[in-house]
Amino acid sequence: MENNKIHANVNSKEYVYDVSAVEKLVILTTDMGPFYDDMGLAVDVGNNNVIFIMSEHRCFKPFLFEQIGKALPIDYQKIIDASACTDRKVFEIYKKEQSA
Repeated sequence: MENNKIHANVNSKEYVYDVSAVEKLVILTTDMGPFYDDMGLAVDVGNNNVIFIMSEHRCFKPFLFEQIGKALPIDYQKIIDASACTDRKVFEIYKKEQSA
């Protein structure tokens, strides 16, 4: 993330989304650990576009805690709950408030 823009690189192509486009952030857990990465972050940026970052990826912690976590009001308790989870679950850590 740079200048309130999320940069996602997929197959040598860069996609850029403004932080204001983020609709929802969820932590996904599986029952595949400890041999497989069993937790990931899904960033819904609208228009059926979702960025996935697995917890073992080098960008996961800096993005979640130092970048997006400072730009949006995320629920850290749900991140803690997800970290302790060994089942398949979805933990919503942020949802954009709808304007009236």
